[in-house]
Amino acid sequence: MKLPETVLPANYFIKYLFGDNRFENHIKQIEQYKSSNNSAKIKSIINSKFQEIIQDITEKFSNDEEVRCCININYYFDLLYAIIKSPGKLSNDNTNNLISEILQKWDKFPQVNDKDKCNRETDLDSMCKRSILKHLHDLKWDKKIIKTFSEEYKKYLYKKWDKIIRYINLYNELYIKIENDFMGIIEPYSHFLESPDYICDTELDAISIDDITISTNWDNLMNSVSLEKFTSKGIDKGCYNKNYIEILKIKASNIQRINNILSSGIAILGFILILVLIRRFTPLRSLLRGCTKKKVEEDENMNEEVMSELYDDSENERTFISYHSVSH
Repeated sequence: MKLPETVLPANYFIKYLFGDNRFENHIKQIEQYKSSNNSAKIKSIINSKFQEIIQDITEKFSNDEEVRCCININYYFDLLYAIIKSPGKLSNDNTNNLISEILQKWDKFPQVNDKDKCNRETDLDSMCKRSILKHLHDLKWDKKIIKTFSEEYKKYLYKKWDKIIRYINLYNELYIKIENDFMGIIEPYSHFLESPDYICDTELDAISIDDITISTNWDNLMNSVSLEKFTSKGIDKGCYNKNYIEILKIKASNIQRINNILSSGIAILGFILILVLIRRFTPLRSLLRGCTKKKVEEDENMNEEVMSELYDDSENERTFISYHSVSH
């Protein structure tokens, strides 16, 4: 069976991009004219597709679909941006003109003016975070279809994200962390977008871009995982991936080991303190002092006897030497 791309819930408002090789042909046309530095043709293609999408939004938009509308329009904008800005034969002037044209068209989209919900910053960090949010939402919207078309959906994900991944993460060096009190995911960026395994049945609208961290250093990202943000309350409704759980286990184990060491140290110090208190403030102190005094007296007597014997031996030695001297 073929994956029904045009009716995927995640493709609401941008269904005209998918199905019957439309996506591949759309990208191929833009790249073809890009290679010949023909910005006029690229504008024409983009204008035509924008008109289709605007018509779809106008017919279907409702306030409860604002998030999906924003996410999907952001996706198409980021896709065009990635294709046009990627290295190629398009001149700088034509590149800048096309980007300016896209930004102007974005402002004309009906009903989509909430900049907090529809962030359209063009820096790589913002694009990366938008793609992560879209992927999480898409998997939740498409979860029923994913169960039936798991392998086909994987291929579809590769097609959907390939251009954006290659623009943002050309050398495959990016890692992501999504962390709040109901979600914990840590994963290589490309692997995350190409996997259908992160279906989270949580309130995704509550996710903030501040919950997402992007890094090129895997170790630093792991070390930044917080035990304080993990809660066992409502854990069945939370969303945590294998990497995140393993890191939590390691951190919890390290803390337990440190606590054990501290407990042992405290026990030893307590024992020493008890001995000091016993020696200073109990009858045992007198007994210990008596034993010590007796030992000192015995040692002194022994020293006196030894010294006396040594003195006598010395006298005898001197007498012996004198005797032999006289005989001569």
